[in-house]
Amino acid sequence: MAPVVDTNVFVRGRNQPFNNALTIPEVMEEIKSEKGKQNFNSVSINVKEPSEKSLEEVQHKSCDINSPTSEVDEKLLALAIDEKTVLITDDKALQNLASHLDLEFQSYMTDEIEQQREWKKVCENCGGLVDDEKCGKCGSTTICRKPS
Repeated sequence: MAPVVDTNVFVRGRNQPFNNALTIPEVMEEIKSEKGKQNFNSVSINVKEPSEKSLEEVQHKSCDINSPTSEVDEKLLALAIDEKTVLITDDKALQNLASHLDLEFQSYMTDEIEQQREWKKVCENCGGLVDDEKCGKCGSTTICRKPS
């Protein structure tokens, strides 16, 4: 089965360890360099959208752990769930979310994560814990994530 492949594999890659791959349309849009485009075009790519069901599952878990992953990251994971295949990425936050979802992943040029992490949202102004996008203590919207 073809792996789902993240943008960083094409941008940083040399020789891909696969001949066929799956990805989402946004990955094609993220590749700006000529090298990345050449790497992308050097393999057979099937570009697909994930199902809403899988995307909701990923987004729910992402919210549960306050993951710093992007919408593109979450769509890649949802596609890997739909296709029941491995995700290839060097993005540590994406690997972490995949691990929380019990999804198989492989790193491409770096080491894989060794442990799962969860984050808490903290107000940068007063240091209070935050549940929303605004601090309930001081009203600040300057929120950061810190490992739990």
